[in-house]
Amino acid sequence: MGKEKVILRVEELIAPILEGEGLELFDVELQREPRGLVLCIFIDSERGVDLNTCARMSELIGRALDKADLISTPYTLEVSSPGIERRLTKPRHYRQFIGSKIKVKTIKTLANRRQFTGILKEVGEHQFTMECEGELMRIPFDLVSQAHLVYDFKF
Repeated sequence: MGKEKVILRVEELIAPILEGEGLELFDVELQREPRGLVLCIFIDSERGVDLNTCARMSELIGRALDKADLISTPYTLEVSSPGIERRLTKPRHYRQFIGSKIKVKTIKTLANRRQFTGILKEVGEHQFTMECEGELMRIPFDLVSQAHLVYDFKF
């Protein structure tokens, strides 16, 4: 089974478990790292996610994954919050944070650059618009290599 199919099956399996606990499945990543295969589950809620919640959900998710046997090779399970400067990987993430400051890196040059920081203004089906230095930039999702929220710490 390919990586994308495994991720989809994991999402289908664990989303109801998380919803039953009042949590949201934010994202799932499956990646090969020097230490081996790692399955990262990012969970969220309106009230935030603490370490105890992550540990409890790791136990529940781990048992469900073991029972379903979706991943045939040994792997490490990590369950965590997406964090304050969370990555934006799906159009729904962008929609959720319209009006927020984001940083985007593209795989191709747009307007003579590949990095953009600004306010997310609109989200469409295939692209989003952000205001960078007073200029509106339309960036297609398929050109994004990385995107994340930018938190401005106020002291």
